[in-house]
Amino acid sequence: MIKYRKVKRFYIKIVFLEVHMKRNRIIKEIETIEFAPVLIRTYAYNLNKRDWGKGKFPLRLVETYEFEFIIESEGYMNLEGKRYPLKPGDLCLRRPSETTMGEPPYSCYMISFALTNETIDDKVQPYYVNEILDALPAVLSTKNPKYYEVIFLKILEQYIKNESSSILLIRSLILEMIFAAYQEVKLDYLPSSAYARIIKSAIHYMEDRYTEKLTLEKISEEINLSPSHFQRIFKTTMNMSPNDYLINYRLMKAKKLLLITNDTITDISFLCGFESNAYFSYVFKTHMLMTPSMYRKSHQKP
Repeated sequence: MIKYRKVKRFYIKIVFLEVHMKRNRIIKEIETIEFAPVLIRTYAYNLNKRDWGKGKFPLRLVETYEFEFIIESEGYMNLEGKRYPLKPGDLCLRRPSETTMGEPPYSCYMISFALTNETIDDKVQPYYVNEILDALPAVLSTKNPKYYEVIFLKILEQYIKNESSSILLIRSLILEMIFAAYQEVKLDYLPSSAYARIIKSAIHYMEDRYTEKLTLEKISEEINLSPSHFQRIFKTTMNMSPNDYLINYRLMKAKKLLLITNDTITDISFLCGFESNAYFSYVFKTHMLMTPSMYRKSHQKP
């Protein structure tokens, strides 16, 4: 009986908080043509699994629009009183004035954004009503996880670069993600679905052999296409060349090694398929605006 009371009181407390938090929800209609997302913040969480044993996050009020992309997971997301199991490749959408609580363990990329520039300074963004937004579920099991992961990585990269043109590219990437998610929901759509099987085979080959010297000719030969045709359909599907994808994947592996090992920069460069330490450092600095050693130092705990 005591155990039941404790659970019941906890439940009542959560319900009270959710009702209290929802009290000031501002609901507005918005035309799709008015979408002009502005990034507020973005980050990668727990990619090195250091917080894999972390307990639940506190219940909180969502103040902006949030997309979260799950990389690995054994956890859950509580949203508006419903508990969602999270799987790798899930795309989560949280809307302003909703209540949420994360239950690790999981690792993810997250972006927070205002849907228009006019509301970016609002404490809590409006909850917009729109045909496209209304169709998107709280959790979407994406059909092409790599496609979405690349979008999140490019947003994070531009956020770090913070160049004058970054805001335009980030806006286009957020719109691309909204479009792709909507197409999956409404049309059972896979980005460039006519080539999905071929692209998946090429990606699997590159990720399986990223430590080796790979050329466009070698990859296209593996999937029985001419180099020019393969290059064209890959870029149509992934919005980047095969070489760009391979470099991004190698950099992702290198960043992980920089964080979780004490390997030298030279060892990491060769372990991740770069031809030399100098080339690795050049590519890393071009993409991250800092050297590998600076990146490692900036993520070390004091």
